[in-house]
Amino acid sequence: MRHGVKLNRLSRKSAHRKSLMSNLAMELISHKRITTTLAKAKALRVYVEPLLTRAKEDNTHNRRIVFSYLQDKESIKELFGVISEKIANRPVVTLVSLNWVNVWATPQKLR
Repeated sequence: MRHGVKLNRLSRKSAHRKSLMSNLAMELISHKRITTTLAKAKALRVYVEPLLTRAKEDNTHNRRIVFSYLQDKESIKELFGVISEKIANRPVVTLVSLNWVNVWATPQKLR
């Protein structure tokens, strides 16, 4: 039984899932908005929100922790520069519903 388990495995092995979440997070940070499936959007929200909380306070420790998740210097600069000023005192990640996409046969979300 999965009592209290909050992680959605997305039918992937752990290395693939970590890589997927890291890549989706980098795209979300660089493009500010991405289109993905509902399950991936919900999993990405859990992955990204702690990183955004870390970005509100710019110091070396927080940058290194976020870099361990993202592994991309340009995303780190964008996150701690532009994005941290915009999200200083408000909730940040929202999901917007889109129509069904027949190719994926699953509801889509815009983040």
